[in-house]
Amino acid sequence: MAEPAFYSTLRTGSSGPDVALVQTWINGLRSRWPALPSLTVDGNYGSGTAAAVRQFQCSVGISADGVTGQTTWNTLYNNYADLNGEGEQFPGVSIRRGNKAATVRSAQARLNALGARLTADGNFGAATETAVKVFQAANGLTADGVIGRSTWNRLYNTN
Repeated sequence: MAEPAFYSTLRTGSSGPDVALVQTWINGLRSRWPALPSLTVDGNYGSGTAAAVRQFQCSVGISADGVTGQTTWNTLYNNYADLNGEGEQFPGVSIRRGNKAATVRSAQARLNALGARLTADGNFGAATETAVKVFQAANGLTADGVIGRSTWNRLYNTN
């Protein structure tokens, strides 16, 4: 299984699309571990997310500190992909100008593969917003520069 590039370390107080992705993956693993709590996918790493991460870590036998570092990222991804298929997953919240995240870096790389010329640095700035608008307009989507579920799905050719 091809693990995605390492994401930044997340802990209580972190926020953004990468946090929402962790929340989405934990929710997607509840069929395997029903005791995992259902999380609101809001992109905020609060005490509930930290507790769910700790519970996941205990379930898989890795250090249970409630922090999502490289080992936890990879273990979450591998288990989620085992149940739901590999590939990039919509993080559960829209990605927009000002976001700094690995999910942004992934979208930038995908836009580049489709012809954009962006620096895939994970910073959603003016150039990324423009590239998203161009992509959206070319694909019959509302050209608002925000990567929501419809834009994500079209970008990655998923449902």
